[in-house]
Amino acid sequence: MNTHSPTSTSTPDPAPASGPAPAHVPAPQPTLQGPLTRRHLLGLGAATATTLGLAACGVSPQQTGQGSPEGTIRFAWWGNDSRQKIFTEFAGGFDGGTVKVEPSEYSGYGDRLSVQAAGKNLPDVLWMPANLALTYATRGALYDLGTLPEGTIDYSAFDPQVVESWKLGGKQYGPVYSQYSTCTQVDTTAMAAVGIQDLPDDESWTWDDLSTLAADYARAKGEGNWGIANQSTFYQHAHLWIRQQGAEVFTPDGKIGFDVDVLGSWFAWWQKATDAGGVMPTQISAGKTQWTQTGGKTALYLVQLNQFQDNASFSGENELQLVKSPVAAGAAPDYQFKYYTRLCSGANTTSPELAGQFINFSLNDPSNADVVGLASGIPSNPEIVAAIKAAADPTAMKILEMTDRIDEQPMRARPEPPVGGANWQTLVEKAGDDIFNGGVAIDAAVQEGIATLQAALDKG
Repeated sequence: MNTHSPTSTSTPDPAPASGPAPAHVPAPQPTLQGPLTRRHLLGLGAATATTLGLAACGVSPQQTGQGSPEGTIRFAWWGNDSRQKIFTEFAGGFDGGTVKVEPSEYSGYGDRLSVQAAGKNLPDVLWMPANLALTYATRGALYDLGTLPEGTIDYSAFDPQVVESWKLGGKQYGPVYSQYSTCTQVDTTAMAAVGIQDLPDDESWTWDDLSTLAADYARAKGEGNWGIANQSTFYQHAHLWIRQQGAEVFTPDGKIGFDVDVLGSWFAWWQKATDAGGVMPTQISAGKTQWTQTGGKTALYLVQLNQFQDNASFSGENELQLVKSPVAAGAAPDYQFKYYTRLCSGANTTSPELAGQFINFSLNDPSNADVVGLASGIPSNPEIVAAIKAAADPTAMKILEMTDRIDEQPMRARPEPPVGGANWQTLVEKAGDDIFNGGVAIDAAVQEGIATLQAALDKG
């Protein structure tokens, strides 16, 4: 499933939940329902542009939504067509009330949330991207689920310390629904076809080993083929690189936790690997760097575990293997981390208990195993994971086994991105584009990106 798409644009911050009224009340914004794409956003016209502009300025328009009708809640999530069908079916199994579904492509999801938050019209239940949770909570856009009647959300299947760790600012705004880690995907069928049978030991291999393997495959396969596409703009993997250097994207107190040298070394690795012949040049990939776009011309891919089922389906008879991510020399041993998808409720909800009941259903109902499976990553509920594992096909078992291997490693805490922190994704994407398509020097591109990110943090 294409989830946190590494090549998508970053998501705007929401407007504060309260603030000075605008001098001129904008026209009511259109109701956003059904699948949302960039085309839909463009079609919203002046009303959307006005609202987004107010959100960017930190001004909250007057509320345009009055909540869902009694006994009805709105549920929003992101994903491709397959995931939209899966979660529409899943939501249909909730018998506590009527669920009005609002799926979206990931590329437009953040824009939709920003518009809805500005209009105080967020869905009753929504998936929250990892980079935005603290921003929405800080700005008062989310409902404090800890104020619901005791037992509305049953956390008995979860480790109490884990549940406590999900809190933002001491409040339970978004229990974690699913999670995923990053690793590397190898098309072993393609490798074997060119005589490469033995892969490096993934308990000890390095980024230099990956570069060598990519170049070896490209040479053996011949002209028009490469070991791997240029994934320098995939911010999740850049995040892993930063943590391997002993740094963080953000510090616990919300400051930038890396410098030009640390992030610059990420892009320098991609430049060196490209020069060695193993990486598909960006002029050829032209922004199409997902496995489903380059898998026929490459054999390696930096993957998110929640993408692997789609990738395996795309590759058909070719066998895909998951291996751990390469490790930088002298890497901090606790560099591994997870990205979360949280279940939140808009502060504007008029049906908080019903929303809480649906969140409880999403976290605990056994249909997660049968209907959803690993479509959104690894469920946070260990009982659901056990049920999936009991009936897992070979592809699902690869995901579960790799997750278990990663979980055996120590993991230091991953500080939540602060208000304005979603611009970290923009930094990586723009810097990579400037470097590999615009000819900008690595240090200059990264310096500019850090300055822009700092300005976003200062703005708050």
